[in-house]
Amino acid sequence: MIEYRNNPDNNIVEISVAGKITEQDLDQIVSRLKTDIEKHDKLRILEEIRSFDGIDPIALWKDVRFGFGYINNFTHAAVVADAKWMRTFAEAVGSILSAEVKAFETSEIETARMWLSKS
Repeated sequence: MIEYRNNPDNNIVEISVAGKITEQDLDQIVSRLKTDIEKHDKLRILEEIRSFDGIDPIALWKDVRFGFGYINNFTHAAVVADAKWMRTFAEAVGSILSAEVKAFETSEIETARMWLSKS
């Protein structure tokens, strides 16, 4: 399951992941992201990973395609997760992206939000 929250007053979106990501979940999120990109051009994203039980292969493929197609529309990404491997992965991916990526523990979610709003 994925939850999507945006603030109409700024370009920050929050995505929360819990469980397994399905193709339908991803299609809904991509649609909303495209709408916000059309409105703001550049987005700042907070991805909170509450739990992760995998991703459908088709959803993974669509996620990769979307990511490459819109890579320049994201300026900052905050990844919030308790799993150290996810934070490490996010920081590693951040080293090759043009977006600034920072990883935070779940207890630091407010710090992540402040970082996105001030960056």
